[in-house]
Amino acid sequence: MKWNCFDWFDHYAAEKNGVPKLETQPIHTDAIWKRVQEQADIAPQPKRNRMHMTKWVAGIAAAAVLVTGGTTVAAAVGYGGLDAFFQSLIGEETPENPEKMAALVTTPAADFDSTNTDVQMTLLGMYGDNNYALLSFQLTAADGISLNEVMLPYTMTIDGIPQSYSDMGDAVIVRERNGAYYCNLLVKHTGLQGKTLDLTFQNMYTQEQYHDVYQQVMAYEDELRQDYIRQLWGEDVLNSLEKDTLPADFDVDAWKAYYKEQNCAQKVSEKMQEAYAQSACSVSGSWHTGVTLDFVGTDQITNEFEGGSVTLQPLSISLTMPEAWNATSTYTDCVVTLKDGRKVYSSYNEADYDANDMENLLSWIHALPSCENDTLEQYIPIAQSFCETDSAGNSRTDVLCYGEPIDPAEVAEVTLYCFEYRGENALGTSGIEGYDLIDTMVLYQG
Repeated sequence: MKWNCFDWFDHYAAEKNGVPKLETQPIHTDAIWKRVQEQADIAPQPKRNRMHMTKWVAGIAAAAVLVTGGTTVAAAVGYGGLDAFFQSLIGEETPENPEKMAALVTTPAADFDSTNTDVQMTLLGMYGDNNYALLSFQLTAADGISLNEVMLPYTMTIDGIPQSYSDMGDAVIVRERNGAYYCNLLVKHTGLQGKTLDLTFQNMYTQEQYHDVYQQVMAYEDELRQDYIRQLWGEDVLNSLEKDTLPADFDVDAWKAYYKEQNCAQKVSEKMQEAYAQSACSVSGSWHTGVTLDFVGTDQITNEFEGGSVTLQPLSISLTMPEAWNATSTYTDCVVTLKDGRKVYSSYNEADYDANDMENLLSWIHALPSCENDTLEQYIPIAQSFCETDSAGNSRTDVLCYGEPIDPAEVAEVTLYCFEYRGENALGTSGIEGYDLIDTMVLYQG
């Protein structure tokens, strides 16, 4: 998991702050988290997983149809059926057992209201559980209209509550596959089952146009941050700072509190909508629909423990963490052990690692009690991870999305590990420099 609080600074220049670029991010460089931690005099976080889909989530393709014969789920028969659904999930590779995911696909009723008769959308299907969902859409365009690689912004509400976005996560990309256009929407939110998703796509933009909007929004966020620095340190200090740097005593927690008190997230959202409205677009129009998120195979097991709870679902595990384990100087790792011996490790997101990283990854795993002799082959990579905090900011839920469906009844144990930063005094019990393992808690035993 290794959550930290420096996502606010994702757009800062990596090179100026000693952090390498992440090749998986087309626009963002990584955050200046290390520089911020040094300047704020708080414990450095060992690493941070990027929140994006791994290959299997974006890439269950035609192989699934070959395995299932296109007949596994009778519910997914609208708009081309299961074949069209898996055809839409464009990626680099397919999972080992695509038929497992096919059994979770449904096609709910979803009629689109459109203001552009030349471009129409249909919902091919979706899968998910109470924590996240993937919806697949097909687009058809009149002759002479190309939609390949365009960005399609959207707004959505869940049971009438508007959803906020970060990292320009308000748009999907449309791609062409075998003569048809598709886009996929990932919804990350706890408590999805049975909720109504109200979704509006508005206009289509080229990559250049989208990037221009992105730059405007990032410039506006910089203005908000500069106003905050000006209020606390004065104009002279602000003017003396190098580009993309912060005052030496910058307090991250205080900035986060200010950001919330001043409703900055809403201001940024409004700025984003304004920038889209003022930008030229490649295709104009709106496409609106409402979808009931009613997933199949949603059995779950919940176990409460002192200070929190753990909930197992077919596609994810969610943890309400003990407050004491959320300190700035700590990070947590989680291991899910299955009855067949396979495991899920919260920091093993396959998209975050290349061949050169695997040795470090294995050293972190081997530093965990009861995992000393494990091999990477027995681990199922997670698809992604995210956290959600309640409106009061008191309770935080961490969510791990599995790399393949896992029956909650097949989980043997869930173990949480807590590490604390001790700098030069660390005993080296974590596999990560400066950190020691300070606590282990078995959250669930099946």
